[in-house]
Amino acid sequence: MGSRRPSSRNLKAVGPPPSDTRRRLLDLSDALHPGIGRAKAIDELDRMFVAGSPPDPVPDGFHPGTLLATCTWAPWDGVVARIAHAWMPWQGKSFDAASSTGLNRFTGGAAERRVMRILWPRYRPVSRTADRIEAFQFRNRLEPGALDPGVRVYKIYYDFVANPGFIIRRILDELVQVEDGLYLGKVLMRVGGRYRGIGFFMLERPA
Repeated sequence: MGSRRPSSRNLKAVGPPPSDTRRRLLDLSDALHPGIGRAKAIDELDRMFVAGSPPDPVPDGFHPGTLLATCTWAPWDGVVARIAHAWMPWQGKSFDAASSTGLNRFTGGAAERRVMRILWPRYRPVSRTADRIEAFQFRNRLEPGALDPGVRVYKIYYDFVANPGFIIRRILDELVQVEDGLYLGKVLMRVGGRYRGIGFFMLERPA
């Protein structure tokens, strides 16, 4: 998420010093390549998620995002990681805390527009400018996790008529706070009436 994800090895060049938690999340993302500690990295991300707390206060405004990993099938995850390293149009999420709603922000280049037209030909983004696309609205509420009922999470729902039925309405994002201003998200997909985890992402409150 964001444009190209910074490797933990290059963090000194991309802004203020990272926290230990942020650095560890990026280290785990680096480890999520097939055959390089993949299972242990996914397990640690999951444990960090379960140890997280409900966002307090809940996010408000735009929060830049980073795709940490997908966790579906190791060979496919490797393909996704290589594509994401070279091209990642997802930039983060914008929240409206007052209405418990929000939307996703993407870069607005020709490639992004073409992909959207191919995957969702009838869908029209909420807004579109020369360099930005805002799309896939969501609704929020604090609830127990779908796969982790002992964890109270900030759920990000897409399953309503404003969104396309293909893929998007099957997605449920869940967010926990892992330190002040830093959030770990788990991506779930509904398959056959049940949710399964398919990835992790990070959101950061702007300085």
